[in-house]
Amino acid sequence: MPEQPQLQIDAENRPSNYRWVIVAACVLMTLLTYGLFYSYSVFFLPLADSFNWDRASVSLIYSLAIIIRGAAAIGTGWLADKFGARKIMIFCSVMMGLGFFLSSRVTTLWQFFFTFAVIEAIGMSGIFGIGAALTSRWFTKNRGLALGIVASGSGLGTLLLVPISERLVDAVAWSQAFVIIGIATGIIMVGSALFLRPPSTQASTSQENYGRPTGFTLGEAVRDSRLWLLMFSFLLFFFGMQVVMVHLVNYARDVGIDALLAASFVSVIGAVSIAGRLSIGVSVDRIGLYPNLVITRVFLALSFVLLLFTRSAWSFYLFAVLFGIPYGAEAAQIPMAINRFFGTRAMATLVGVTVFIIGLGGAVGPWFAGKIHDITGSYNWAFIAGVISAVGSLALVGLLKRVDKGNKSLPR
Repeated sequence: MPEQPQLQIDAENRPSNYRWVIVAACVLMTLLTYGLFYSYSVFFLPLADSFNWDRASVSLIYSLAIIIRGAAAIGTGWLADKFGARKIMIFCSVMMGLGFFLSSRVTTLWQFFFTFAVIEAIGMSGIFGIGAALTSRWFTKNRGLALGIVASGSGLGTLLLVPISERLVDAVAWSQAFVIIGIATGIIMVGSALFLRPPSTQASTSQENYGRPTGFTLGEAVRDSRLWLLMFSFLLFFFGMQVVMVHLVNYARDVGIDALLAASFVSVIGAVSIAGRLSIGVSVDRIGLYPNLVITRVFLALSFVLLLFTRSAWSFYLFAVLFGIPYGAEAAQIPMAINRFFGTRAMATLVGVTVFIIGLGGAVGPWFAGKIHDITGSYNWAFIAGVISAVGSLALVGLLKRVDKGNKSLPR
């Protein structure tokens, strides 16, 4: 009998310790998902040259992948909220590996659409939203820090996997690179997903307040104007982000930069973004959500202005540092804002809905930039559109703050 209290303490402490295992698994899965997705830029020209595809067509595949990924994220998020994260994440992991592997065998544009923009996109759809929702449910104290760490996975992936993909393509050609990536991704992702589990209900009364999610239902959230203002602000923001992530390497090569050096610009963006994602949670806690949203949009607009005049390697590195700040914050801001306004009850579903809506902007951005280049031979008008979209996103943040000012639905 005297040992019983100690057993109860242990039962409550185990979930508290295991939460960092959840964070580590989600970081690794996010790293692979976003690092490989943004590696599309190094496959872009080899694919176009191999099959004589124009830039608008190759951009369109990426754009469609964003749309399908977003649409599928609604379904995978809902399934994860209903049936748990692990099963859905294993399914997504298998689809990711399969999509990359099958992409190595394509010979036509429609085949590449099916393997990358359908199979691969479905695999990528649930990783970040489900991971962020699961992490939020494991944490009350230090939730912002935990979400920032998970979001840093996309920066680490950009830093590490873009240059690795470039070297793979250079060493074994794009098709073999897809084979290697597909097999390695499937194994690592499934292995990571096996570590995922919900917080123990035994710990629901502990100081971390784990367990039962609270907040808005999906129906309540979609009737709230704050959700739509938030989503459309990120839609415009994502438009500009994806113009850069798909076409920066192409633009650098157009002005005479070596391919490996051009890939390093994307890596610098990833490196800078890691610091942003790790600090965003602390920053939001100290100065609030809205100042962070404003700062990132101002930096995005300034980075596009700089890009209009960027020609030399040093100026590309300067741009990468400046752009890395908004790129770093964006991934963490989405789940933080959803959690702040609507709680965790339907968080994976709401992140999925948000990813779908903002993905529409992200889908238009790369296609628009590719089309502009095909017509004019330059990216200048695409970069000007990036400035305009950043300013529009900033205006919607201001409107969101006004609408939210009197709303007391959830604690500040």
